[in-house]
Amino acid sequence: MPNTAHSSLVRTRRGLSLIELMIALTMLAIVGGLLANVLIKQQRFNRALTETADSRARMRDIATILPTDLRGASSIGRDILTMGLTSMQFRSAIGSSVLCRQPGAGTVIELPPTNLSTGQVLTAWINPPKPGDVAFIYNEGAAAGNIDDSWSQFTITDTTSAVNSTWCPAGTSPFTLAADNAQRRYRITLNAAPDTARVRVGAPIRFAREVRYSLFSASDNNWYVGYETCTPSGAVGVPGPCVNREILAGPVQAATTDTTTSGLYFLYYRQDGTLLNNAAQAAQIARIGIGLRTSPQSLGEAMRKLGGRDAGRDSLRLTVGIRNRI
Repeated sequence: MPNTAHSSLVRTRRGLSLIELMIALTMLAIVGGLLANVLIKQQRFNRALTETADSRARMRDIATILPTDLRGASSIGRDILTMGLTSMQFRSAIGSSVLCRQPGAGTVIELPPTNLSTGQVLTAWINPPKPGDVAFIYNEGAAAGNIDDSWSQFTITDTTSAVNSTWCPAGTSPFTLAADNAQRRYRITLNAAPDTARVRVGAPIRFAREVRYSLFSASDNNWYVGYETCTPSGAVGVPGPCVNREILAGPVQAATTDTTTSGLYFLYYRQDGTLLNNAAQAAQIARIGIGLRTSPQSLGEAMRKLGGRDAGRDSLRLTVGIRNRI
C-alpha cells in the first residue's frame, strides 16, 4: 500500500516557508533599492545635461542677438546712451523702409507693403515699429549733392496697418502695382512733420528701438543677463526709462568691477585701441568687447551632486565693430 502520510505531507508544502519569504523580500528590497538609486542618478544626470545645454544655448543666443543689435548702432549718431561695465543702453536698429507718401504734408507717412508682387523688399523689420520707437528719415538738404545731407530724427507716436489700397496707392506710387492691392500697408505717425522740400518720396527710413542689456540679481539670489525696451527721453544722448525686463541668459557669475570675474562686462575702445570709460566719449567708440561667464549653478552644481567631476564654467568673449556713421 502507498504511504498516504508521506504523500499528504508532500502535497501540503506548496508555498514558501517564513524564512524563505523573508529572504526573498529582503533580496527584492535590495534589488529595488539599487534600481531606484540608478534611476534617480540617471534622472539627475539627464537634468544636468539639460541645464548645461540650455545654458550654452542661451550663451549662443546672446552671441547672435547682442552683436546684431549693436552693429546697427552709430556712435557718432549718439545711438550709444550709456556705457557701463555691466550694463549698456543704446538704440538698436529694428528695420527699414522707404517713404511712399506723406498725405497732406503732415505728421503721417505711408510705407510700401512688406511683400510686393515684383519680389522687391522695400519694407522689412525684425519687429514692427511701435509708439516710442525712433524713425530716421533721409534729408537731402538744400545744397546740391550730399554735402549737407543728413538723417532727420523723429519719435513714432502711432502705428497703423491695414489692407487698404488707398495707402501708398498703385498708380500714384512708384513702389506699388494693382497686384499689391490685397497686401497690408503701414501708416506711421511722427511727433513732427518731415520737411517735404527736403524729404522726398523714396527717401530711406531707418527704425530704431532704445534697449538696455544689463546684469542683475533676481529674487532667487542668482544673477542673470537681462534685456529691456526703453522709452526715448527726447533729449540727445539722454537715456530713457526702461521696463519689461526679460531674462536672456543665466545664472551667470555675480557682477563685479573686475572683468576677470564678472558675469557680464562691456569694454569700449576708440579706433586706436584706447579704452574709453566716460559716457561723454560715446561718439568715439569704434568697437566694444563683450564677456559672459556662467555660474556653477548653471553647469557644475548638478554634476557635482552625482559624485563626478565639476563640469566647470562656460565663458564667452567677442568683439563688435560699431558703425561710425549715422
